[in-house]
Amino acid sequence: MSKKKFLAVTLSMCMAITALSGCGKKEEVTEAQGITDIVYDINTNSDAMMEEGDEDAVIMKDGKLQHDLTGEWILPEENDKRYIAVMVNNIKAAMPQSGIENADVVYEMLEEGGITRLLCLFSEYEDIKELGPIRSTRDYYQIKALEYNAILTHWGASVYAEQYWEGHPDTNHVDLNGKDNRSAYRKSRPGYAIEHTGFTNGELIAKSIEADGYSTTKESSYTRMFNFNTEETELSDGQPATKIQTNYSGSRKPWFEYDAESGLYKRFQYDAPQIDEATGNQLAFKNIIIQFAPHTSRDDGAGSIDIDFSGSGEGFYATDGKIIPIRWEKNEKFGVTKFRTADGEKLKLNPGKTWVTVFPDTQVSDIVYE
Repeated sequence: MSKKKFLAVTLSMCMAITALSGCGKKEEVTEAQGITDIVYDINTNSDAMMEEGDEDAVIMKDGKLQHDLTGEWILPEENDKRYIAVMVNNIKAAMPQSGIENADVVYEMLEEGGITRLLCLFSEYEDIKELGPIRSTRDYYQIKALEYNAILTHWGASVYAEQYWEGHPDTNHVDLNGKDNRSAYRKSRPGYAIEHTGFTNGELIAKSIEADGYSTTKESSYTRMFNFNTEETELSDGQPATKIQTNYSGSRKPWFEYDAESGLYKRFQYDAPQIDEATGNQLAFKNIIIQFAPHTSRDDGAGSIDIDFSGSGEGFYATDGKIIPIRWEKNEKFGVTKFRTADGEKLKLNPGKTWVTVFPDTQVSDIVYE
């Protein structure tokens, strides 16, 4: 199959609107959910449809609702738990990583020097035996973590991130190189530079969260980012995409390959599968989102960059070996990003884990699929 360059400037595909059937009578949201969305009970014997305009309705099935990050069916009280977001090293000299296979959502974003780091979001983390290597954060990672009301775990921070905390002292974060250094340790890694040896684990993070007095329950203002299909749904108007390459630069070309047997996209970088050292498994994801966003250089002589998540932009969504163009919008700096199809309908992901690649909006043609 020949390669194609899918340009966002020519986004003209429209997905057919799939009516969600089998929804019963509206009822009030239970207090345990801590959200203000409308709830619908699925009734497989009914032809009733969701009322027009109820975009953020929560679907319930057998007394369960869909997890905010994965779309899996969980009890309502389980959805109150607050997430953590962890800064993980992603440079070649630091490979392999440990513990990130447990992440529900992973963000890859650029920073100075043309390297990328990962922001890994976890809903269940207490039993993770080893997590890292952990690195410092940047202010735009902090803003992204805030969209999920997540507690950010990091090993130090840039001057811009420090300035952000000075202006927002109530921001919850676990600093393994500062106030929470008792929750960090150096792992013996012969041949590795010291900056690639900083690790922690789920139990230690939980202890720091408790010691810092942070709430482990989502705030009442929390709004979920993703919407999910109630069951796996094919992208009927999607283009084939069994390999997706994200060419950040000539030396930074990570990619995903679709595995039809598992129904997942497997992750590769540095000319090899990306492996979780703790399990030996290759990272794999049901959903791939590519979000084009403005990247600007900061005039500080250090090569620092800024990523702007405000406003709107374009991107792609891939699942089950197909890809479609999408749009994103974020009305406020500290608001929540919403994803839509090219024709303006809300984007519904298939249940499963999601990888989000944040990519410069000036390099749209460097996203290549085949």
